[in-house]
Amino acid sequence: MKPTVPPVFAEKDLNYYLRMIRGDFGETEEEGQMAKSVSAAKQKNIVLVLNSQGLGQGKPELSQRLMKFFIQALVHNRVKPRALILLNEAVHLAAEGSPLINDLDVLVQQGVRVMVDVISADEYKVEQNLKVGCIADMDNICDFLLTAWKVISL
Repeated sequence: MKPTVPPVFAEKDLNYYLRMIRGDFGETEEEGQMAKSVSAAKQKNIVLVLNSQGLGQGKPELSQRLMKFFIQALVHNRVKPRALILLNEAVHLAAEGSPLINDLDVLVQQGVRVMVDVISADEYKVEQNLKVGCIADMDNICDFLLTAWKVISL
């Protein structure tokens, strides 16, 4: 009796071949529906981690301008990350007085989850002044990081 082959396998010349399908299959059903609701944007299972108010290491004014232009480019880009995690000094980006509040709010409306680390928010005393995003503990942050297909730390 010949063993049955699962439908994703094909037998050819006594060798087995596996057909692989490319795509983002790590999303939950709820996240997939949210991504579909975003009009021309395509959400990927990518998580961005921001550690400071600026981008790169150099002059503080330049790195803050680079961060502003990066967030604006992210707003206008067709591909969106699943989440944006703010750690350390980056929690100031989501707090009152930040020049990026409007852009981060647009990202939230586009389906990007903005997560502010609770420990960092408490350390920098910005928890009461948050204007965008949600407070997240390390359990939630770990879930997002470990289920992401790609994590980019800036």
